[in-house]
Amino acid sequence: MTFTQVFGGGTLDPAQPSYKAYTASTSITSVWPIEAASSNNVVAAINDISFTASSLTFTLPPANQVSVGYNALFNNVGSNQFTVLDNSGNTVITATSGAAWSAYVNDNTTASGSYRTYQMGAGTSSASAASLAGLGIKAITTTLNQEYPGGFSYSVTPQTLLTSHRAALVIWTGGAGVFNFSALATLTSGWFCNITNQGTGAVVLTPPSGLIDGAATKTLNPGDTSIVITDGSNMYTIGFGQSPVFSFSYLTIDVGGLSGTYTLSGLELNKTAIKFTGALAGNLDIIVPATVQQYWVDNSTTGSFTFGVRNSGQASPGVAIANGSTRDILYSQGTTVVRAETFGLSSPVTITQGGTGATTAAGARTNLDVPSTGDAVLTALIYG
Repeated sequence: MTFTQVFGGGTLDPAQPSYKAYTASTSITSVWPIEAASSNNVVAAINDISFTASSLTFTLPPANQVSVGYNALFNNVGSNQFTVLDNSGNTVITATSGAAWSAYVNDNTTASGSYRTYQMGAGTSSASAASLAGLGIKAITTTLNQEYPGGFSYSVTPQTLLTSHRAALVIWTGGAGVFNFSALATLTSGWFCNITNQGTGAVVLTPPSGLIDGAATKTLNPGDTSIVITDGSNMYTIGFGQSPVFSFSYLTIDVGGLSGTYTLSGLELNKTAIKFTGALAGNLDIIVPATVQQYWVDNSTTGSFTFGVRNSGQASPGVAIANGSTRDILYSQGTTVVRAETFGLSSPVTITQGGTGATTAAGARTNLDVPSTGDAVLTALIYG
């Protein structure tokens, strides 16, 4: 039921309309429905509002034209946030997409008035767990649970890992291969995946930019596994596990022209066997970390200088190793580098080591306290 304005001839609403839907590309200035034409932007009891542009506003009429307690609901059914303003342009509500707010007048002494507001709810409040589950998240009935998505098994090289591989388990089953990655900015900081090499050849991880564990590439031998993560600039591996078959590692370091000390760092750390080459410029100490580790050292340097291996707090030269393809097995106790094997044969071989302690038959007889009359027999025994 409506009424006709006596002097203007327009149709009037007899009371506040129950519902009004707005779709607009510009800001809206509203009026109270009391003595306003139905075609105007009236404030209904429930207002569904969808703005097709950002940063738009819905301005309320003068508060002193209605009584206190006048209430309206504003529901943002669009994708753009908008602001409800009082008649003086002050913010009453900031309505994000999917949010519903109720506002009522609690002071109507001025045009701007005063409003109390409270949020009715959000559009996602009734969403199911399945609709919220993203990469690495699995919906089980009404709860969200962590998971490693499977289904990513490859044997053809090269492969490029994408944003869709986030949190996934990636399995390599082929021979030698290469895993590339999407741009780190595309993957975004915090992206990660789990890689296991179940194939027969090495897989080389190659980041699109930056480094991985401080190097240009990272190699996973058969049986190796790792979590690969990016901070947006570089890539890193966490929990890198090596198959015992491929746990032995080897590295060559050129120390030619050096003297003083050379500290192992970065990619040089924790290698099992290390070969040092080059012509030394002076005495050189190789400084290894203060951790428990073994070192198979091949000193292939040249020059008449002392070459040693030690911890930083150990006296120089630590364990000295002769130049010229001399190899030794050492280990660090955490504070001191020592030889893994101290047994050795003296020359000549001592009696306690099973020898005679001599280099001649006469000396051997003397050391073994053998009478001279037994020379022929002893000579035959010793020298065949």
